[in-house]
Amino acid sequence: MSNKAANFIEKTNQKHLSEHEATNEVIQEIYRSGLVRDAQGSTYPHDSSSVTFQAGALLYAFVREMKPAKTIEIGMAYGLSSLFICQALSDNGSGQHTAIDPFQEKVYKSIGLLNLERANLKEIFRFYESPSEVALPQLVSKNETFDFAFIDGSHLFDNAFVDFFFIDRMIEEGGYIAVDDIWMPAVRKVVSFILKSKPYDLMRPPYSPDTSFMLRGARLGRRILQNPLGRDWTLKLIPENIALLKKTGQDQRSWDFHREF
Repeated sequence: MSNKAANFIEKTNQKHLSEHEATNEVIQEIYRSGLVRDAQGSTYPHDSSSVTFQAGALLYAFVREMKPAKTIEIGMAYGLSSLFICQALSDNGSGQHTAIDPFQEKVYKSIGLLNLERANLKEIFRFYESPSEVALPQLVSKNETFDFAFIDGSHLFDNAFVDFFFIDRMIEEGGYIAVDDIWMPAVRKVVSFILKSKPYDLMRPPYSPDTSFMLRGARLGRRILQNPLGRDWTLKLIPENIALLKKTGQDQRSWDFHREF
C-alpha cells in the first residue's frame, strides 16, 4: 500500500465522518431533510438507491487525499455520490468527473443533474444517459483514461462484471476502483474475481465511527447467511459496504489462465 493510501486510511479513521468537511449546502440540505427536489419543486425521499452520508464522506476523503485528475462513476441516481466526488475535485482545484446512468430522466426525474447544477459543480462534470455497457466501450474507443472509478450501477453479476471489464481497461496503473454494495453476493463475486485474477490489491476502507458494532455484526451475519460456504471471507469481514481496490500493474495472464473465485 502506498504512503498516500495509508495516510488516507489513518486520517479518515481518526476523524468522525459525520463531522467531515465533505459538504456543501446542497449535500447538507439533502441529508438534513432526507429529501431531494425536482425542477418543479416536488420532493421525494432519497431511498436505498442513494449512498449514505458516511459512504459519501469516504469518497470525498479519498478524492481529496489521492487527488485523481479524472474520475468516473457508474450509476448516478439522485447524484449524491457525484456531489461528494465533484466537491472534492473542486476543493482540490482541478479534475473532471464523468457519470453514466440510463435512468436519470426516466426514473430519477433528472434530479441528479439538477443537484450538480444547484451546487455549481456542473463545469467539472459530464454525463452519459445510456447503459454502461454502451457508454463504456465508447470511452474505451476514444482512449480515455481515469484515475478513480466508483462502480454502483446494476448489481447483477454479469452487469457489474461488464462494468469492471471496461473500467479496468481505462484505469491507469496506480489508480483505484471503489465497488459499492458488497453486502450483495453477486457484487462480492465480481470483487473476488478481480482479486484472484487481476493485478489489484484490496485496501481496507476506513471504518465509520458512526457504524455501531451491532450494525457491523449484523452486516457480517447477513453476508455469512447469504452464502455460508463462500470463500470470500476477506470481503465478508469488511465493516463497511465499499471495497476499495488499487490497480498495481498490467494484466500478465497466459491465454489459458484460470483460478476459481
